[in-house]
Amino acid sequence: MRTRIITAVVAIIGITPFFWFSDVVEPTNPLNYLFPLLFMGISFVSVWEMLHCLGLDKNYVISIPLYLAALAFPLLARVMVESMQDYVRVVVLTSLAMAVYLFASIVFQFGRVDMGKIGLLFMTSFYIIGANSAVVVLRNTEKVGLYLVLIPFVFSWVTDSFAYFCGRAFGKHKLIEAVSPKKTVEGAIGGFIFCALTALLYGLIIGKFTDVTPNYLVLLLGGLLIGIVSQLGDLVMSAIKRERGVKDYGTMLPGHGGLLDRFDSSMAVTVLVLIINTYFPIFS
Repeated sequence: MRTRIITAVVAIIGITPFFWFSDVVEPTNPLNYLFPLLFMGISFVSVWEMLHCLGLDKNYVISIPLYLAALAFPLLARVMVESMQDYVRVVVLTSLAMAVYLFASIVFQFGRVDMGKIGLLFMTSFYIIGANSAVVVLRNTEKVGLYLVLIPFVFSWVTDSFAYFCGRAFGKHKLIEAVSPKKTVEGAIGGFIFCALTALLYGLIIGKFTDVTPNYLVLLLGGLLIGIVSQLGDLVMSAIKRERGVKDYGTMLPGHGGLLDRFDSSMAVTVLVLIINTYFPIFS
């Protein structure tokens, strides 16, 4: 526990400057690209962790295009901030091209690669790169970007923490023992409830100390969904680890494992928050 806390504190101190200088500024200003740089790094390492987990990191025909995509799309989200529709077109077309490319790799490496691994790799890489790019898209949102981009990290942390504490205090019934032996139904419910309460509290704080108006109904319903999706994101990544027979995705964060072990919940929440805010703005 001590190692986990020290790592968390050091990590928070390390990433704070990236969030502090995360505003969209003039394209000629280097600070404009500081925030995307952080998530380019997270995206790249996370893709490597998944490739390594699946035993495909040494297959450079497959890995190199994914590394390039992991670096490109978080950056393009800031470079193309004034033309998000064009950015979406690039994402969709590149994803389709990547699918065709991976199909070709299956054909030309037939018998040397596992088709199931390639399929899982495509899904998880698309998810990892998309989620880290979505963080930049959220931050790009005019006037309220900083308040939006904190939601995936704060809410997933609250959900995870209270699921742990409620599970320790009240847990009696295993949630999905084959995937995560220590998680309990009571812990999951606790994380779900406290996430919804945090969403309301977050809205009250933003509404009181800024000139932004929160949409409390969207925050409440969104908080309920986030409480579920956050835990689902954790369980999905745990299921892949179990299936592959590995304990952690990496060792970059002592006490936590790899970046995928730490950001599994927040990545899922980021996707959800982007979807919610696209159709039902959380702040106005």
